[in-house]
Amino acid sequence: MTNESKTLFIPLYGKAAMSREGIFKDKTAERIVEQLPQEMAHVDTSRRLAIFMAMRAALYDDAVLHSVAEDLTMPRIIVHLGCGLDSRCERVGSKAKCWYDVDFPEVIAVRRQFYQESAHYRMLASSITDVSWMDAIDYHGEAMLFLMEGVSMYLSFSDMQSLMQEISRKFGFCDFLFDAYTTFGAKCSMLKNPVNKVGAKIDFAMDDPRILETPQIVFSSEWDMVNQKIVAILPKSDQRKFAVMGRLYKKFYRMFHYTINPDAEIVQAP
Repeated sequence: MTNESKTLFIPLYGKAAMSREGIFKDKTAERIVEQLPQEMAHVDTSRRLAIFMAMRAALYDDAVLHSVAEDLTMPRIIVHLGCGLDSRCERVGSKAKCWYDVDFPEVIAVRRQFYQESAHYRMLASSITDVSWMDAIDYHGEAMLFLMEGVSMYLSFSDMQSLMQEISRKFGFCDFLFDAYTTFGAKCSMLKNPVNKVGAKIDFAMDDPRILETPQIVFSSEWDMVNQKIVAILPKSDQRKFAVMGRLYKKFYRMFHYTINPDAEIVQAP
C-alpha cells in the first residue's frame, strides 16, 4: 500500500476501540482489527485519537441518514471516496438506491476479504483522482451524495478542484462532504500527527471554503468536528477534555458541505 493508503488503519482502530466500549457501534471494525494484527501493530492507539475518529465517523453517518431521509421519494446514490475498510455502507447505507466504495486497487483487494458486493453495493478499485471510476456509476439522473472522509489532506488543491468539477460535469445535482485541515492545522501536523508514523504527507488545506466555488459548485455549510452526541456518552473525564478541545478544533480541522448543480446559470457581470 502507499503511505497514504496505510492511514486507513488509524480510523479503523479508533472505531473498533470505541465500539468495544459501546460508544460507537461498529462490530465490523472490531472484527477486521482482530484479523489484521500485523497491519495494526504500528497504529497510534491514543485514546484521544480513537475518540476523535469515532466522532468524525458519526458525523458522516448522521449526514448520510439525514440526506436519505430528505429523499424518500428518490433514494440517493451514495459514493464514498477513499473508503478504506470503513463499514459505513453497512451502518447507514441500507436505504440508498446504490452505494459505491472507491479506493486504490490495493485497498479494495484487502476490502474484498471482508465485504461482499451485491445488486445495491459495489466496490471500485481506482485512485479517486483517476476520474474514470465515474464511468462505472450506474447513473440515471438520481440525486447523489459524495463522501470523502479523511482524504482531502493527501490531495493537492488542483486535485480537489478537478475532482469536484468533474463530478459537476458528469452528474446532476449532488451534495459533497469532506473534511480538511486549516493551513494552521496543516503546519501543526508537521510536528505531531499520527499519519507521520506511516510517512504520509499532508498537502491540501484551506481556511476559506469559497476558494473551491464555481457557479455550479457552492459552499453550503461548515460543521463542528466535535460530535456532541458522542461527547454526551463519554466518561466524565473524557467529556471534560473534549469540552476544552472542542473550542480549539475549529482552528485545526473542519468539515464542509458543498452543493453541486451543473445546471446553475453563470451570471454575467453588467
